[in-house]
Amino acid sequence: MLKAQRLLLTIVSIVFLASTLSLIVQNVSAEVPVQFLAWSLPQVSLGLLLAVASLLMGGGILLRMWDQILTLSDQKKRTSRELERRDVSKEDAESKVKVLESKVQTLEKALSEALKSNQPR
Repeated sequence: MLKAQRLLLTIVSIVFLASTLSLIVQNVSAEVPVQFLAWSLPQVSLGLLLAVASLLMGGGILLRMWDQILTLSDQKKRTSRELERRDVSKEDAESKVKVLESKVQTLEKALSEALKSNQPR
């Protein structure tokens, strides 16, 4: 299922990119006035304007995705460290249990020997 989803997303992505490229190429010859904040140009190619807008939007999306990747990487590292700590504490607890079991066995042997030596003959 994951492969089918990835394939579908890839195909849709290619369609969107091709549509954007087609829109840019078809509107290269159209001239429009542009205003951006206090900056104004009387005639700019609409295709160029669309290309710049697409690059700016793509850059913004890329930076947001990079932020998400860094966040996920940090969470993965924290989870990995937490699992290592739990594993170490589990091993420590297991070794303490083994030590206590051996002490109990030693005490049981000593008790049984003491009981055998105190039995009347």
